[in-house]
Order: sequence, then structure tokens, then C-alpha cells
Amino acid sequence: MRIGEVLEVIADCPQSFRSVPEEAVKHGYELVVAPEKDGQDIYFYIKVVK
Repeated sequence: MRIGEVLEVIADCPQSFRSVPEEAVKHGYELVVAPEKDGQDIYFYIKVVK
């Protein structure tokens, strides 16, 4: 992925509310918006900043 692109991650594990944002930041990415929940699916939008 290139700088500025946004990756949509879809998860269904409740623990991902914590782990996905932590890992994204740990690896130098940025969480664009707060996680969104739709039924059992949790949506994350992660932006490449480096």
C-alpha cells in the first residue's frame, strides 16, 4: 500500500476492538475513525502514514 491509502479491516472477534488499533499504531499506521460495529462484524479503517 502507498502513503495515504486506507485499508478496511473487517473482524468478528470482540478482542479486535483493542488489538487491531494497538497493532496498527505499533506498526506506524493511523486509525482513521473509531471502530464501527455492524452485527457481529467490526470495521476498522487504517491509514498508511509512512
